[in-house]
Amino acid sequence: MQSRLCTSLSALALFAPCAVAQIDPSGIDFVTIGAVNNPAYSGPDFNNTVTGRGSVPYEYRIGRTEVTTSQWLEFYNLFYGRVPHLTAPVRWGAFDRGQGQSPRFALSNFPDADLFPVSGPSWRTAAMFCNWLHNDKSTDLSAVMNGAYDVSTFGYEPGTSIFTDQHTRHPDAKYWIPSLDEWIKAGFYDPNHGGQGVGGWWWNTPATTNVPLIHGPPGQGQANTGFLLPEDGHFRIPLGAYPYVQSPWGLLDVAGATTEYTETVRTVGGEKLRRVAGTHWTNAVTGVDAIYMIGDEFPSLPSLFYGLRVAAAVPGPGSVVAIAVSLAGCMLRRRRCGAVSCQKPVGKATP
Repeated sequence: MQSRLCTSLSALALFAPCAVAQIDPSGIDFVTIGAVNNPAYSGPDFNNTVTGRGSVPYEYRIGRTEVTTSQWLEFYNLFYGRVPHLTAPVRWGAFDRGQGQSPRFALSNFPDADLFPVSGPSWRTAAMFCNWLHNDKSTDLSAVMNGAYDVSTFGYEPGTSIFTDQHTRHPDAKYWIPSLDEWIKAGFYDPNHGGQGVGGWWWNTPATTNVPLIHGPPGQGQANTGFLLPEDGHFRIPLGAYPYVQSPWGLLDVAGATTEYTETVRTVGGEKLRRVAGTHWTNAVTGVDAIYMIGDEFPSLPSLFYGLRVAAAVPGPGSVVAIAVSLAGCMLRRRRCGAVSCQKPVGKATP
């Protein structure tokens, strides 16, 4: 994992100079999203879903990738079968070893299985994962019951499909499911389009281009969506396999792999739904990676297509110093290891 972290930080420095990868106790590589009070998106918006959205009046962080199998595996082995609302992944890089086994779940025997995206946890399960991170990965059951979201609010009004779940995270949450505004800003807003720090520009795809992305495997395409490989190989493409395809902030895999949860609520015909964003593996229509392709889902329903990218608070000054020291150590180790032995190559997608 240390060598992968070196590779991740080095790639970010090379290809996304405006972003800074941040080592975090959660094990997630975060990027800080600045440009406070950026202008909102103003179109085109064929589905009328994001016009006026995307302006965020504070700094925040968001994961460079979706949650990986190794990050989810630690959480799931701790709490599977012990708490309500915890749904099983549909696709990930681990398997169930069976009742009575310890640990219950283990990595599959595929290359880079630890970096496979996690699909299938419900929105509520994703919220519990954020609670666990907020509570410093405690093994106590209370660690998943509150922190960012109060699990005691999860439910539906009697005889209806109107959920009672807490709409937004607690104000003091350290980790949370990003809002739709946070998600689209991190994926599509360019803070340096008019020059360093001169923003005001929204791209139509999460790759600093308005040209529809090419769907295809690493080395042939730009996103893990819209194609099939033999023996379901498209599900086994690791996160970060398209390092040249990044949002203006340095996010990877905003298009492809799983559609991502947001905490934003939409009321439709008397029903309340959570907004979801981004393409997933089997989206096959040209242009579906566009900023306005937003959907909805009930918070209790798992799906093959849905996953999670975590948002987080910006650390204080003391934490920033620790991050800088860790980054320096990582880069030093990379130089000692050598470019060949310390880095693991990934497929290069078409720019």
